[in-house]
Amino acid sequence: MKKLINLSITDLLPEEARPFPKALFLILILSFVLNIIGINWGLPSPSSRGWAADEITPVSVLNGMEMKFSNGWTARFPPLHFYTLSLFYLPVCSLDALNIINLPDSLLNTVFFIISRLISVFMGTVLVFMVYLCGCEITDKRSALFASLITALTPPFVYYSKTSNTDIPYLFWFILALYFLIRILKYHHTFDYMLFAAAAVFSICTKDQAYALFVLTPFIIIISLFRHNKAHYKKTTWLKSVFNRKTLSALITGTSLFVIIYNLVFNLQGFKRHFSLITGAARGVRIFSNDILGHSRMLWQTVKHLNFILSFPVFVICILGFLYALTRKKKNPLLFIVFLLAPSYYIFFISVLGRNYVRYLLPVYIILSFFGGLCLSYFLHSSRRFKFIKYLLVILLFVNSAAYSLSVDVIMVNDSRYYVEQWMEQHIKQDESILFIGFLNFLPRNKGFTHARYILRPSYNQIIKSKAHYIVFNSDLVKSKTPVLYKKIIDNEDEYKLVLRYKSSPWLDLLPEHQIREDGNKTIITNLNLINPEIMIFQKQEGS
Repeated sequence: MKKLINLSITDLLPEEARPFPKALFLILILSFVLNIIGINWGLPSPSSRGWAADEITPVSVLNGMEMKFSNGWTARFPPLHFYTLSLFYLPVCSLDALNIINLPDSLLNTVFFIISRLISVFMGTVLVFMVYLCGCEITDKRSALFASLITALTPPFVYYSKTSNTDIPYLFWFILALYFLIRILKYHHTFDYMLFAAAAVFSICTKDQAYALFVLTPFIIIISLFRHNKAHYKKTTWLKSVFNRKTLSALITGTSLFVIIYNLVFNLQGFKRHFSLITGAARGVRIFSNDILGHSRMLWQTVKHLNFILSFPVFVICILGFLYALTRKKKNPLLFIVFLLAPSYYIFFISVLGRNYVRYLLPVYIILSFFGGLCLSYFLHSSRRFKFIKYLLVILLFVNSAAYSLSVDVIMVNDSRYYVEQWMEQHIKQDESILFIGFLNFLPRNKGFTHARYILRPSYNQIIKSKAHYIVFNSDLVKSKTPVLYKKIIDNEDEYKLVLRYKSSPWLDLLPEHQIREDGNKTIITNLNLINPEIMIFQKQEGS
């Protein structure tokens, strides 16, 4: 107990990581800037939702707070991030209740959205720092710097680090758990066992799929502890490696936190409903069939997604780093133990689900970044020959990665819907009726039009009967989801005539448009296709 009391923050930081190099601070600043640009994407929102898919909305958090996250409260996602957001909402709620700030509901909703997204920005930046710490423990300082830079400079990371989705928060807790797992395997301190269990539970209680990252960790820890005990003590058994103060401390910590976070005492019904919800989703439609051919196709889809996330040059470097690490397994044994979490996640989550999206592979690419960092470090310092050319190539590599990830920010800031909204304000009268087709967050915002209706998938006859003066839709989605409807609208100009077809052309856009768009040869399944959609507006013709 005295050891725990006297423990300081520096005791938890690897000596290899200190002193922190200036390059690390530059990487963190770069990551923070990339993450915060475009944080107001789709805000303020007249509805309760932003433009990002699957965000935790302020309304859902406030509803949870009103129910005290008890008495049957449930949500699509586990409760931990709802608690985190509610803690940061509380000061604003208190000021509003006391009439110290008197904001309209729409503006208050925007404030809460910005708070939620700022938390993602912060967690994303700290995550990059934690990747550096992990890298220092399993490789070296130089490789760790490269790994953190690879992690920071990917389009999905930059995108999710500025939305209130649960992806960055659960990855944050996962990397924290990974750090303490590495420390367990190196030192076997009881406190690291407890912190690992806590961080692992936090990750799972932020996004359910995180469980698959930790399926193998109990076996990894027990085997490592057995070997550790065998090296330090004359007599040891497998039973002692399974049941001991360290493992029991971790078990008690993890179990207690799980019960507390899910509020099983006061919200058991809510937990049951959430469990039914996620198991029902797991039984949903598979994209890939559950046979050899289906799993082969899904594995190839994984390769394509990782290539998209990292960019082709960095993806190749990570693969080369993995092959190089195979030649020196004895020097970096922990690197391959960490790698085991990737196939564990794939086998116990992705292959079970039968669906494979870009966001599912975020923890996998972070694990691969350690191999990429090792490869670049070796490339630069294996010999002094062609030193200038080597450094130039690495600089060009990361300039390309920075431009690739910056594309997300540029596209968000120049989203087509901003211009479309201005056009609507200038050309559509307030008393004219508008029919929006599709989900709210895939469309331009309704800025004060009182005769606006939303319909998800109407028939053409429904559109005609609505007698709307204008119809507005996201052509990417309507063309792919309801092609018959799209063709009828296009072909029947006597009823509705196209008056605006707009998609912005940002000055920087390195994303492979034809691979991510619904109306193209969509081979990459990502939410990044929701940025900057083509919007079409049709006007009802007189006499029709």
